[in-house]
Amino acid sequence: MRRILETGSICRGGAMFRLMVLTCVMLLSAFPALAEKRTAFIVGNADYSHVLPLANPVSDARLMAGMLEELGFEVTLAVDLTRAGLASEFSDFLEQTEGADVTLFYYAGHGMQFEGRNYLLGTDAALKSAFDVQSEALPLDRLVQMLEEKARAALVFIDACRDNPLATEFYTRNFSPTRALATRGLAPMTGRFQGSMLMFAASPGQVAYDGASDNSPFAQALARHLPTENVEILTLMKRVIRDVKTDTENLQTPTVTNDLSLEVYLNLGTGGQGAALAAAQEEAIFEAALAINSERAWDIYLQRFPAGSMRELALVAREELTAQVLASAPGSVVADSGRVTVARDTAASAELSLGLSQDDARAVQAALNSRGYNAGPEDGAIGQRTRRAIADFQAATKLPSTGVVTRGTAEALRIVLAEPEKSDRIIYASKDARKYDPDQLALIETDERLLNAARVLKGKEIVYGFFQGRVYVAMLNWEHMDWDGAIALSKAAGGHLVTITSPEENSFVFNLIAQDDRFWLQATVGTRLSEAVGPHIGLYQPPGSREPAGGWRWVTNEPLAYTNWKPNNLDNYADREHLATFYNNQPFKSGSVKTPPSPEWNDIHTSIRSLIIEID
Repeated sequence: MRRILETGSICRGGAMFRLMVLTCVMLLSAFPALAEKRTAFIVGNADYSHVLPLANPVSDARLMAGMLEELGFEVTLAVDLTRAGLASEFSDFLEQTEGADVTLFYYAGHGMQFEGRNYLLGTDAALKSAFDVQSEALPLDRLVQMLEEKARAALVFIDACRDNPLATEFYTRNFSPTRALATRGLAPMTGRFQGSMLMFAASPGQVAYDGASDNSPFAQALARHLPTENVEILTLMKRVIRDVKTDTENLQTPTVTNDLSLEVYLNLGTGGQGAALAAAQEEAIFEAALAINSERAWDIYLQRFPAGSMRELALVAREELTAQVLASAPGSVVADSGRVTVARDTAASAELSLGLSQDDARAVQAALNSRGYNAGPEDGAIGQRTRRAIADFQAATKLPSTGVVTRGTAEALRIVLAEPEKSDRIIYASKDARKYDPDQLALIETDERLLNAARVLKGKEIVYGFFQGRVYVAMLNWEHMDWDGAIALSKAAGGHLVTITSPEENSFVFNLIAQDDRFWLQATVGTRLSEAVGPHIGLYQPPGSREPAGGWRWVTNEPLAYTNWKPNNLDNYADREHLATFYNNQPFKSGSVKTPPSPEWNDIHTSIRSLIIEID
């Protein structure tokens, strides 16, 4: 059996691997089955409390919902929502759309512009004064940003440019009739967006027409063209613009703002052209996963292409990475045969992150027993006997033999694992820092906060993760920087130096950087102590503070409610230690014994060679 720590047949970017991929694709008769997650939030607001009802928004919304369901979208349809109802329904939708490949938002109803921003109006809007705008309307730019954070591609269609008596009366009452005329319709969207396409039913200053039928010209054109097979979304939008202009005799011209970095096809046909496009999509994401070569990248590929043409190669790569991580964990022992004995806590942690439940463990034991491997009682408790049975089964099926249930092991046993609840998920992208190509990362990840940080930090070695809805990026900086430089870089990346407010967050952040030795500078204090100095965090002591413990504060000025100082080390040594890092020390020993990492902190005075950024 091949030893798992050797270079396997998956050679990153190598000619052998590319030949394997080409051969695999040529031999397979079926093209990949794309398992895109598609979600849509469709709103039709017509029955407004303070103005006459609109004719078409509800029927337009239902037309769009039916069409999108046929295209495989999970559709949430809502009609006649107040401002509070719209906010609540949208928040619920955001939870459902987490990690979607494509999300679509369609709104038909009243909208308005105010101070350069566009707002969507709930049915209870009265707009008596400027103070009412925020409480009775939702800002469109913020809605788009939240959609971008949740999905790989966000498509937004706004049919809110109708003649709006609420907005006209608002401007006439609070400003002047001239300004009411000047602010007719919606304003151009000038904000910075990434990963979205916005289409308005009419150009700035124009009015969108309801038309002579049950549906507006804009809704009819969308329903006509979005289902077209094998045509990219931007080409479809040109056809929508053409039809709306024709149907309204050039009185209404839809506009498009595009910040998509991906090509989006809503209807890939089953024939040759559609299959070729699907294969090209799979190949692009497979190549990105291959270049990144992390467990998370392979997981995302496998989720999107559960029956893909290169699925088996991806599984092999995923299993080898998992085995390497387990073999390098503290307490693991690698035998000459290649079999790995993994520490109990490490095995349990790996299976927890996989989502292995007690019922799943019972199923594993039953499957092993039925195949002649003695896994012991089928009680859901994975002890030494079950571990040996797992390892024997893995060796027999040419999987890396670790005794730990992995994705490949579960599939070989024909067991479908339940996904852990999103609220319980703590995600580490990898165990070590590496350089990411932002374009390749954008094919794998959907979180725009992360992608923006990757663009800013391009060329730097980073490791990233997700905890309680926030993004954390740890960066190695071989060119030392000062405190002001670290503050500025964190801000440019969209966040701030990490602020740690609980033991749980401290544990997450520590584990993000604990596996990569390069984050830990080994040093000595004479022949007395050996030190491991970790990355800087966002804790500092302003000048004039009472030493050694006084005045410490977070860069965000949030309360210092939690600390984890290493006992007897907060000492302002040499009267110059005013920054905080992760830190450990131990009595000095001659030789090359390394000081292990620690989740504790220390005050320190050094230039910054590594840091951790938190992005809300």
